[in-house]
Amino acid sequence: MESNVTPSTTIVMEPEKVTVSIIDEQGMKTVKNTNIENIQQIFMKEQAMETPLLPSQWGVVKYYRKNNYEGYIMTTPPTEREVNFSLRENGIPNKTIIPVPPMLWIFEVREDREGRKSLQHSMCYAMKHELLSMKDQLLHAPYPNIGIGHGICWGMELPPATTGKSLQNIPARFFSSPFNYDLSSGRVKSFRYFREAEDREIETDTAIYHMVKLAKDLANSRESGEAFVYPFDTLKEGNNLTVEQAAKMYMPAIFN
Repeated sequence: MESNVTPSTTIVMEPEKVTVSIIDEQGMKTVKNTNIENIQQIFMKEQAMETPLLPSQWGVVKYYRKNNYEGYIMTTPPTEREVNFSLRENGIPNKTIIPVPPMLWIFEVREDREGRKSLQHSMCYAMKHELLSMKDQLLHAPYPNIGIGHGICWGMELPPATTGKSLQNIPARFFSSPFNYDLSSGRVKSFRYFREAEDREIETDTAIYHMVKLAKDLANSRESGEAFVYPFDTLKEGNNLTVEQAAKMYMPAIFN
């Protein structure tokens, strides 16, 4: 009797592992566990490759390769992070805990002739929920030290990009680096903020003040025993970019 089973291979990528499920012509299923580095090596011989999107998962959700360039789309879940400020202004704390919305990160990595990898582009955006499709709309990340084109300003030293796992450490490095006023204006919608140094309210679109205000709102919610709800209405749209458009725009070596 002939089998009606269609052979298939399913690859599921998670932050710590990659699961490959294979169904043969007889319907027998084989499951193997590996990692993203090994998967990349399998496709090294191909001129270009692109994984399918893995929706509703956090971590690396899409991977590209073309010639000696790699591209990653990664997401991080909503969380709380302790951040530091390299400021001495009255009312700006040295450190505080802020709420962080779901985030999307785009990385383009180049490998030179000696096999050394370096980060070429690193972008970040905010999202209202987990990534559901490449057509999802993006929001400005509400933080300073990010250019108007959404590129992260790392100063003099770029993060290492030797493996897919090292790229997953970049969000933690971003939030652990001291924040200042660089590229802080215009990152959020204008809102009312009380400046203690001047004992008055001001109208501002400064990301630093937005972070401090949200930290206070989070602390107040904890004290009152109420659940904190992230104020997405304070965030600016990311130039009407979808995830797909952002990937094509900020991975030039992959898509050009």
